[in-house]
Amino acid sequence: MARLIAALLLLACVACAVAAPGVGAAKRDPVVVSVQAEDGAARGDRLLLAGGVTRSLHARVEFTLPAAALDERWVLWLAHDPFDHVRATGAGWAPPPVSFFAPEVHQGTLPVGASFELPRGASGLQVLSIEVRGSVRSAPTLQVLTEQDVLRHAGREIALAYAVYAALLTLLIATLALHAAARDSLFLLYAGYIATALLFMAAVNGHLYALPGARALGEMGARGLWLAMLVFNAMTLWLMLRFADTRASSSALVRGLGYLLPPMAVAAGLMLLPDRALFGYQQVMATMVWVVAVLAGMLAMLDGAQRGKPMAFATGCALLTLLAAAAANEAMSRALLEDGILTRHGYQFALVLMSVTLFVGLSGRIGAVRQRLDHEASARRDSEYRLRQAQASSDLGQVLQERLRGLHAEQIASQAFQLLIQHVKAMLPGTQAVVLGQGYLGHDLLLVEDNEVSSPLGQAVLAARAVLRALIQERTPLQLRLEAGRISEDSRAPRHALVPVRVAAKGWAALVLRDPDRDAFDPSDLEACVNLARLTAMHADEAHASIHLRRTAEHDALTGSMNRRSLDQVLAREFTHARLAAMPLTVLFIDIDWFKRINDEHGHACGDRCLRDIATALRAELRPNDALGRYGGEEFLVALPGHDAAASRIIAERLRQAVERCNIAWQGKSLALTISIGLASRRKDDDNVAEMLERADKALYAAKREGRNRVCVAPAVFS
Repeated sequence: MARLIAALLLLACVACAVAAPGVGAAKRDPVVVSVQAEDGAARGDRLLLAGGVTRSLHARVEFTLPAAALDERWVLWLAHDPFDHVRATGAGWAPPPVSFFAPEVHQGTLPVGASFELPRGASGLQVLSIEVRGSVRSAPTLQVLTEQDVLRHAGREIALAYAVYAALLTLLIATLALHAAARDSLFLLYAGYIATALLFMAAVNGHLYALPGARALGEMGARGLWLAMLVFNAMTLWLMLRFADTRASSSALVRGLGYLLPPMAVAAGLMLLPDRALFGYQQVMATMVWVVAVLAGMLAMLDGAQRGKPMAFATGCALLTLLAAAAANEAMSRALLEDGILTRHGYQFALVLMSVTLFVGLSGRIGAVRQRLDHEASARRDSEYRLRQAQASSDLGQVLQERLRGLHAEQIASQAFQLLIQHVKAMLPGTQAVVLGQGYLGHDLLLVEDNEVSSPLGQAVLAARAVLRALIQERTPLQLRLEAGRISEDSRAPRHALVPVRVAAKGWAALVLRDPDRDAFDPSDLEACVNLARLTAMHADEAHASIHLRRTAEHDALTGSMNRRSLDQVLAREFTHARLAAMPLTVLFIDIDWFKRINDEHGHACGDRCLRDIATALRAELRPNDALGRYGGEEFLVALPGHDAAASRIIAERLRQAVERCNIAWQGKSLALTISIGLASRRKDDDNVAEMLERADKALYAAKREGRNRVCVAPAVFS
């Protein structure tokens, strides 16, 4: 900020230096100019152009020139007011006309006034005729100056214009730099305001129309000037309302100031219509909008100051100064005040002052903006972190579902925790991790690492399992130092993080982390590990429960063998496979002999015991791919895929003998049981498994009739 103010002061000094040619010049008596025009359109040495509709003013100009030196030439000079056309003529003298909106090349890049060089050597009484045409109210002073005086006037005007333009450009560049750093839309709005201020100042000074590409705006004449003014007014009011944050005001009037912007836009749009469509009220409309915009801005600043907005009161004072300077300029254009630097250019200085004040107020937002940006960046990082954690949880959940499906019950815990360790190490690169548990999913002691070789971390965790078991009762992550199987207070001992895994009450498990490159873990990282560990335990429990439910659904609760429904599914699948592959398939129907007598004499509890022991004996004699199931009551069914009748007869005899050798102890007694078996193999003409089962059932009844405790084979087996 100090550098900016220093730059603006330097620009002011440069402007003064450029204007310095007039300092110390020799003083001479001014040439008295008399202006006479019809309808009171002149007063002393000033013309009075009423404005409104475009009109022409003709006046007679008289003045007396002193005797001129040979190297001196006189010039008729008018300030650079927005005239459509200015022409001066005299006896034998007719210089080219001058236009504010269409400057000629001889007027230079920055036109500063209308100058008409008098004939060289002119002296004595001079009578000229001047014609002025325009629609903007003005009261220019006609002056007769030497060429040196004109150069001093022009230098002063150019220096002042350069100072205004340079100040505004400096503010624009600084604002864009602040916007790039802070990313606050209010800085961008301020940059738009400065850009429209530059456009408006260039239009008011007549410099805009000398630029390439501005011909279309110049052809609009005064309407183009009012258009630039109205756009600037709208941008100024918009900036003031945003700067004062009127939406947060408790005053309904202040909150409603924003409704002035659409009418301003409409007024600017009207300036695009032809002159005759506006009936000469362009200047009145633009002036009213100017006054309303300034007053509304002052009201917004006053309200903002009451609410503690920085620099709101100073900006309001600058607006008041701008209003006073604009009023002085309006009074000058009505010939109520002298035509001087302050009355002609004071509003431009006030505009720069207001712009600097606004910039200082906006600069004060940098701290708040940076705080907001830091908060947004922090929120964005937190959001991205949560998103990564959610993605990690989603990925882990998906992998757990895929990998745990189809595993044996005893493999679930170790596989699930290995996946947990892999995802934790991916989330926290460089971290070592192990899982230690006891009594979880049937494991007395469970140590899981990412590889099969026990690491120093795994050995340390095993040594400290008693300590860890006591610590995880808190159910929250802990950071501690472990050494030699105990908690150490030595700062040189390696630091570990203990993340409890929530498992069933009968067991416990913990994820232990260690990172050689860090002394402590971030709490958010540990919380993410807690979530991953909870997700892992949930999927492991569900997979284990699913196996239990599946076993319950597929197996007989009493004997542990398959139930009737599962057996039917296996038989149907094996029958289809054997038929397509032209392979043998044999079924054995088994019935316990005299089982009803066991229930009647010893009770159903004894009968249940006999069923369990017989199922165990049968299962011990079968291959893993053979199917044993309880078909109903005391009946069992065995499916022997790949065995023909001869081989199956041998297996059936082995089953019968195993049961016969099985003595069941019950209440101090030894019970001997036997079984009868009916055997049937698949025939080529069997359409379904039911036909084969029917033959096996008949063979079983044949074994019963023939005295029990025997194997009977159904006739016409597979050939």
